[in-house]
Amino acid sequence: IMITVLLLSSLFEAFYFLPLHAKDFLRVSKEGSFTKRFWERMYLYYDKVLHFLFRHHYFWLAVMVGGIVAAEIFMIKHSKFQLFPEFDTTQVYVYGKVDIDNDLQDTEKYVKKIEDVLLAYKDSKEISSITSVIGFKMDAKNRVDLGENMFHIFIDLQERAPQNFFDRYIGPYLSLEYDPARLTRTKDAKEIAKEVQARLAEVENLQDKNGNKIFEEFVVKVPGAGIVAHDIEIGLSGKDDAMILKGLERLKHALAAIKGVYNISDDADIGEKELKLKLNDYGMRLGFNEEILQQQLQPFYLKGEFGKLFSQNGLLRIHIESDLDERIDSIKEVTLQVPQKNQKVALKEIADFVYKRGFVVIKKEDGERIRSVFATTDKKEITAMEVMKKLQPLLKTLKNEGYKVIVKGEEKENRKNIKEMMQSAVIAIFLIFITLVWLFDSIVKSLIVISTIPLVLLGVFAGHLIMGLNLSMPGLIGIVGLAGVVVNDGLIMVDFIKKAKDAEALMRRARTRLRPILLTSLTTVLGLFTLMFFASGQAMILQPMAISLGFGIAWATVLNLLYIPLLYAFVYRIKTKQV
Repeated sequence: IMITVLLLSSLFEAFYFLPLHAKDFLRVSKEGSFTKRFWERMYLYYDKVLHFLFRHHYFWLAVMVGGIVAAEIFMIKHSKFQLFPEFDTTQVYVYGKVDIDNDLQDTEKYVKKIEDVLLAYKDSKEISSITSVIGFKMDAKNRVDLGENMFHIFIDLQERAPQNFFDRYIGPYLSLEYDPARLTRTKDAKEIAKEVQARLAEVENLQDKNGNKIFEEFVVKVPGAGIVAHDIEIGLSGKDDAMILKGLERLKHALAAIKGVYNISDDADIGEKELKLKLNDYGMRLGFNEEILQQQLQPFYLKGEFGKLFSQNGLLRIHIESDLDERIDSIKEVTLQVPQKNQKVALKEIADFVYKRGFVVIKKEDGERIRSVFATTDKKEITAMEVMKKLQPLLKTLKNEGYKVIVKGEEKENRKNIKEMMQSAVIAIFLIFITLVWLFDSIVKSLIVISTIPLVLLGVFAGHLIMGLNLSMPGLIGIVGLAGVVVNDGLIMVDFIKKAKDAEALMRRARTRLRPILLTSLTTVLGLFTLMFFASGQAMILQPMAISLGFGIAWATVLNLLYIPLLYAFVYRIKTKQV
């Protein structure tokens, strides 16, 4: 919307204000001036290059197209895709859970061990504060889980110190709230998170007296951008809970073996130990049933209101509460009244005791119970798409064994967004084509201009390679926008050379378009320059878009100046014997 408004405004400026002021501000360059000499030299170089190419224009056109397509195929095969680029934040999360049988006081005792390590590490230049909350945890997408065995620690970081020329010398003059005293952090959040993880390794592996790990889940994570909470999220559904748990363990083991994958966990949270009573045949013969059993056990283990009466002070409620529920073994001492008989019997004689632990929360999808495995990836080493490729053999095996595998997380969003971006690109190219046909009244000339769009991708991939970034969704958005920008210079070129009858006339007409095409591209690239090379903080989420546009436009300039004249001469069989 913003770009559309700007383009409409610039159209109004070009047709109204610019002509009004051109008379006063525009001057013809004087003979011998630097500007005139510069452009004369540029025209001369461009003319020499065109003459060289047109001597064998069929051959050079084939070399140019073949080389570009081969390079694009190579880069596409070796490129990596991630949903959103990483950027520096001002927080690091440490969250997790201990065994569910622990209460708040127990959880606080274990979290205190984490706090002691963090406070010893706390550096005023890097960390501003540390806040611990017991009884809940929050993932990277701010989804909250409650429970007395859960904890969440917020490590707030100082603002990042200036990293480049723009932040150091230009930014301070553009910000009204610039405070150099707050800009002290020299490390990015991910680097600090790795240091925190290393320092907490000993605490993370603490064991109780039975040799079991105290922390069932322990995550050190930097909150990221995007619409997914986890880089990797794979759901499993099976015949029963035991089968699902077995599948989850196999997935976690496979993820742990992949370099660059960490923070591996699942949502199969085992609940507290429960005692279930099942009447045996002896109990049933005595006349017991589940209702009678519940009524007689209620006074011992359940708080209840057993009567009401009125006194001078008003309504008086009678509650009965036993202290037997404080000892689990007390269940074996309970005796019950046999129905319709004046005798008692021990509970353990009429009922079987079964101890069982189920899941804290039952999660279903499409009517089926489902449990998921989560993991985080180090994008510099491996992306979510690469991890899923490595897991394909295991996922195929699980499906064959009767599991239902549901791929979520970044991989699911990647597929969805790539599909949507492809659809958007096709619609954009179709609309551009219709507009060009209307302008040129020719399908062939329109196709010549549009043919630069697939070839311009080489500039996009090269730009990401040079800047050391993976292709991402903002980069794809930049490519869709690039499709509409690159045809501008091609339209200008074709519109001027379409009246040429021979190669010499074609090159002469193409030479007149050198200056406007170069200036149009140069001003656009310069406008994106700071975002391409000096992005910092959360502005880095837009950097791939700027790279797609900036490097794409720069490469499109070469295509429009060299490729378009060659292709036009080839399609319309422009004679070259006069060259």
